Amino acid sequence: MRLEPCVLSLPTRRAGASAVELDDNVAVYDDVGQLLILLNTSAAAVWERCDGRTTVDDMVRALAVEHGAHAEDIAEDVRRTLAKLAELGLVAEAGPRTGDSSAG
Repeated sequence: MRLEPCVLSLPTRRAGASAVELDDNVAVYDDVGQLLILLNTSAAAVWERCDGRTTVDDMVRALAVEHGAHAEDIAEDVRRTLAKLAELGLVAEAGPRTGDSSAG
């Protein structure tokens, strides 16, 4: 199964952005843009997987398994979350994985 493309295909957290767990939420602070945002548990799960090595498709599949859902049911929410994080400057495209011949 191939999911539709997202704004980002290999998202990574931007340097200068740090996160702190607060109960069931995660507070993300961007020291460059002086931005503080509170992520709910769903958005925090997406944020944690923005490691520059996990593709959006892999992220969707892992979250679906973790939450007992179908990938198709959560894919749009993951894409929207990534798009919002990118809009805020908290994540960016990491580029193709080393040795990834499928890029392009």
